[in-house]
Amino acid sequence: MPDLPDEIISEILSPALTVSDDAFSSTATISPFFSRSESSSSFLLVNKAWLRVATPLLYNVVILRSKAQAKALAVALMSNPAFGSFIRKLRVEGGFAISLHKILQTSTNLTDLFITLDIARPDNACGLCRGLLSINPVRVILSGEDNYRQLSIEAEALLGKLEECIRSWTKMAVFEMDFSRLSWSARATLSSALCRAPNLTTLVASASSHHSIVGYNSIQTIATNPSLKRIIIKGQDSMGLNARQYIVAQVQHDQRLKALLNFPDDWALDDTVPFVYPARLAGNPVQEDAIWNRVLYFALCRFPSKLGTRPDKVPVLRSRFDYMAPLLVCKKFAVSPPIIYAQPLIPAQRLGLPHLCTNPTLNRAVALRSFANRLSKQPSLGLHVRSLAATVASSEDLYRFQAITSKTPGLLELRGNEQFLPISWASFNIMGNYFGATLTTFHGVPVAESPQPASPAVFNLFPRMRSFAWDSITTFQTQPELIPIGTFDNLVHLTIDYFHSSFFDVMSHMELPSLRTTTFSAEAEGGFPFFQKHGKKLQQLAVSSLQLADPELVIFASCPSITVLGISCRPKTVVDASSFTPPDKHASLEHIVFRVDPYGMKPAHRTSLGRFFSSLDTTPFPALRGMEHSECIWPTNDREISKSYWVKWAESLLDRDVQLVDPEGVPWRPRLKYIPESK
Repeated sequence: MPDLPDEIISEILSPALTVSDDAFSSTATISPFFSRSESSSSFLLVNKAWLRVATPLLYNVVILRSKAQAKALAVALMSNPAFGSFIRKLRVEGGFAISLHKILQTSTNLTDLFITLDIARPDNACGLCRGLLSINPVRVILSGEDNYRQLSIEAEALLGKLEECIRSWTKMAVFEMDFSRLSWSARATLSSALCRAPNLTTLVASASSHHSIVGYNSIQTIATNPSLKRIIIKGQDSMGLNARQYIVAQVQHDQRLKALLNFPDDWALDDTVPFVYPARLAGNPVQEDAIWNRVLYFALCRFPSKLGTRPDKVPVLRSRFDYMAPLLVCKKFAVSPPIIYAQPLIPAQRLGLPHLCTNPTLNRAVALRSFANRLSKQPSLGLHVRSLAATVASSEDLYRFQAITSKTPGLLELRGNEQFLPISWASFNIMGNYFGATLTTFHGVPVAESPQPASPAVFNLFPRMRSFAWDSITTFQTQPELIPIGTFDNLVHLTIDYFHSSFFDVMSHMELPSLRTTTFSAEAEGGFPFFQKHGKKLQQLAVSSLQLADPELVIFASCPSITVLGISCRPKTVVDASSFTPPDKHASLEHIVFRVDPYGMKPAHRTSLGRFFSSLDTTPFPALRGMEHSECIWPTNDREISKSYWVKWAESLLDRDVQLVDPEGVPWRPRLKYIPESK
């Protein structure tokens, strides 16, 4: 690498080491610095030139989130006090004992200080309280407790020291705080101190908490400070009209506050710029329809059903008007909501409704009824339906659902959920005959048991099926001559919930050349003929803990190509590590996923799961790099980290080069460890 001037290296490193002021001053409940990415200090390890240039940049803004970080920084500053002169901004998300005193003593050029009252034992703020007397910042940001009703003893001590310092800090010109996370007594204490701050010119408050600020008269008290020049409501640009009008009304009779807040003349008015419809577009109806048709396509077809690990899940909207919002713009798109499903289609509605009917999500009985009524009055709309997701929780819902599907010959995806009532075997056959030729996805729709052994030829009705979920205890005829070998040639994803053993026999006689993913429920047992026939082509597999422990199946030997293994567990079931002992090394397995429905883990379950993580021998799986559990939640602060059993398990797995990840796929990154000093 050629030698570069320090100025060029500084320009290269500055974007990576710069901390935005919005992040630094954030008082959100979850810190914006709750990140599991690599530490920015790693840039210093590249070479000596980067170390020399990056050190001042790294120390310019310091974020402390744990005792270990505070202790490490204190040691570094005591060893090299010159580093303290680089610190301009310091964010302290805790108390961190005596280390803060040493840090603040050496931070001679500190201008911005962030501190929090969210301090609880065993953490304490003794060092922070002592260190505040040795600095004179220009800006102070204060964050309150999550549980603002009562401050801890440590927080009370810090609040008292802060009150004393505010009256003596001669350089402090800006004070920021989120009043909504402060108790009444804390607000009163701070207001009393701030109204006597010698050179306070700017007060910054959170927009979301402004109503509570005015209610407790905190701003009125602080506004009596003669040096105060302005009050800034943080985030006011994103405030709605009603919030603006409320704030203006509150301060209308207080001329001092009105001047400090400095409202724009039209701040409380509706400043929406009126839209002028282009005359050229209105003069060409064909072009007008083509343009708006494309716009509505993107506006109304933006909620497609998604394929994933849980294909039965569908997007849940807050209300049916989330879909309809674009249709309420004008009569060209649709009419008003009360009659949108009750009236016949008129020309003015021709643009919006077909798009609305493309991917309907009918998760309520009223939505099923409305959509069924609409299709009965305008059957041509059923031709536009491509993806249908529904909740069928009653016999009336089932009747309307069948009425809807009888008018959707071009249906590609059909999805239900856990509350879906079983459809009859006859209805399943009718669906197959009506739109089975186009259907590619069938999930979450249980099928009632056939009154007599069914012919497997029914699957011939679905030649384009790619993702299929079977949930029925129907018994099938298993004579080889009755089983269509070439059926499901396009099937890629197969999910098997409740089933009869004869279903395995049918699937085992089919070729299924495209099959790559198979998912079993937590109750599944057996399946030897299926794995013997199709195991070698599978790349992703989810089995029950019973199947995994079944010595007859020999999952790892039967499925040598799987890269992801899911384990569908009952709420109280934990897989034993002895199930992960293949006869030979499994060279493909990279990821293990525990598929567990949400439940509260009890101590006994945690003990069993911890025993599994600690005793798992990863030697037979040389490619294994990750394990995922649906109950895994990473802690967000130093106090939670010390209590988290997930962290302990994750770090024990890291010793075997395996990462434990949460449901979002985010792994745990080890933090610095705090080692108390020996007495």
